[in-house]
Amino acid sequence: MRFLLELNQEKAYGQIPITGPSGKIEYIIRGNLDNPNHTLYLSDIHNHEIGRLFCDNSGLIASYAVDVIQHSLVEVKKINNPLANILYITRLNYLVTGSIKKGTYTFRSGFKNVASVKTIMGNSGVILVCNIERPEDIPFILLISILFTQWHISPLRLPTFPPIGKSFSTDLN
Repeated sequence: MRFLLELNQEKAYGQIPITGPSGKIEYIIRGNLDNPNHTLYLSDIHNHEIGRLFCDNSGLIASYAVDVIQHSLVEVKKINNPLANILYITRLNYLVTGSIKKGTYTFRSGFKNVASVKTIMGNSGVILVCNIERPEDIPFILLISILFTQWHISPLRLPTFPPIGKSFSTDLN
């Protein structure tokens, strides 16, 4: 199943609509992405909460937890490996491989691909294309992919041109 998450700079009022395989909005992620300590909420189009992602500051290194309705708590952990940047999803036993910085990564269970995420540039911002194999993984993959995007893509803040109140000159004296 293919889901599209469009992260744009237009007025979305803290909501990210998620388009499903049918081409219609199926889910909405609410919350702010400007601060990693904020909670993100995943709900359906009828405003029923499906899950949430939040920072778990219980240890020295902050980890993130995903709490989905009728499922046990899942954590996102980073494995310290000098050769590779590997992330592990507890309880689901998924390894995240690929390049999160480059925007192409895969969720794996052993040798089997469970989901893949690709980041592309659209007309109004960044679009995450999530291909998810199993329906029960949808809330986890959607929330975790937003987290990874928050880690590595900073929102563009372009100045208004020309700057108001400033005059430019080529005279160096």
